[in-house]
Parts: sequence; structure tokens; C-alpha cells
Amino acid sequence: MIELIKVKSSKKRGDLNKEYIKTLGAPIDGFWENVVIGTSQCYQIIYDKKLVGHFFVDKDKTLVQFYVSKEYYTNAPEIFIYIIKSNKVKDAAVSTKESEYLALCLDNQKSVEVDTYLFVDNQKISHELNSFRNTTFRLANKGDINIIKNKCDAAYDGYYEDLIENDNLFVLYEGSSLLGIGEFRIIKSNLQYGDIGVVVAEEYHRRGIGTYIINQLKEHCYNKGLEPLACCNVRNMASKSTLEKAGFITNNRVLHVIFK
Repeated sequence: MIELIKVKSSKKRGDLNKEYIKTLGAPIDGFWENVVIGTSQCYQIIYDKKLVGHFFVDKDKTLVQFYVSKEYYTNAPEIFIYIIKSNKVKDAAVSTKESEYLALCLDNQKSVEVDTYLFVDNQKISHELNSFRNTTFRLANKGDINIIKNKCDAAYDGYYEDLIENDNLFVLYEGSSLLGIGEFRIIKSNLQYGDIGVVVAEEYHRRGIGTYIINQLKEHCYNKGLEPLACCNVRNMASKSTLEKAGFITNNRVLHVIFK
């Protein structure tokens, strides 16, 4: 008998994710952890009255994490099929870092496509903004919120406010003009990694600003003794190019899986 018990405690959800990430050796991505997993619902899996694992599913019924302890892994295919046939799940997102979860997705897939590139740093390089003068790169503050919101899309209401509150958002100005922003987070599940991202104001695209900000964020990570990670959507080739120019390589993917 299989039971799925909703986890109501945010601390418990965080602890389950942290323990799961430890089994992978390296975190997937900071945005994935803080936004995708952080806003998803968690369920514990009970098999024959014993707690054997957990899974996370987002508001769109996309399975975003699945774990069964090794002691019960022979039961994992049965449990996985039960979950994807429930009304809680319609498809899945899985990274290539998650071999056991990925294998179960592939066993039950109707189609698979790459959704996100996952990057690690491969080269420390410097980048200057030769066409700009009097630029300032600094931590954002509450006074920057309105111009940031006018120039950049947010993941959810309060997104930039949360980043500023935790010293996780940087701004690049030339005079009073906002050129772009950089996001930085220490990855909670593994404090050896920092997740970084960039948004460049539309009127300043293709002028090297994104590469400059990424290099500034990389330096910030290394100064804190952190290994930088990054990601971008597979359709965002401009972002992929920016990260590669800044010395990153993409060695893993997040896949979107449609089930049979």
C-alpha cells in the first residue's frame, strides 16, 4: 500500500531537499533550489506503512524531485508509476545530475526535450566595458527597486525585494542609467557553491554588459570561497553565449519529460 502525505512545514521541506542534494554530490542550481523547489509542494512517501522517500511537485503538477531510499529502491518503479498516475502529477522536470530519478523518468517517458542548460565555471577571465564611462557596480538597495522593476521581469511578486534584503542583488549603473543587474545566492543545500545570474536592460543588449556583470559576480563568489554555478533556458542562446564568454561551460541539463 502506498500513501502520499503532504509536508506542511517549510523547514521540513528544506531539510528533505538538503538531504537529497547531498546524495547528488553537487547542487543542481540556485534558482532551481530557491524558486522551483522552494515554491513547490512536498509529499512524503509511505510504503507498507514505512516512510521510504519524498517528492516535490510544482503548481503546474510538474514533478521536480523524486527520492526513494536505497533500502527500498527495488520498489521505486512501482512507487514512481503510482505517483505519475495520480492526479498530483502530469509531467516532470529532471536534471542529468539525478541519475536514479532520471532513469525512472526515461522508463516512463513519451517524449523528452532539453529545457535548461546548467553551467559550471571553467576559466577565470577578465572583461572590461570599454564603451562605457563612470560605471558603478554595487549591491542594490531599496531605492533601486522601481527602476529595476521597470527594466527587468521578476519571477514572482517580492522577488527583487527578497534579493535586496539578503544582499543577493547587484546593480550596474552608468551615471543614473541602469545597465543591468546581477543575482547572487549562496546555495543553501551546499554552502560551497554560489549561484549567479544576470539581466541586462533591453536597450543595452549586445554591448558586453552581461559578460562584465557575470565576471563581477564570479569574482564575488571566489572572494567568498564559493564555486559559481549558473543556468539559462535552452531557447535563450544570447544568455548561453554570455555565460560562455565569461568562462562557463554547460556540462548538465534539465530535461522536460512527458509521460506515456
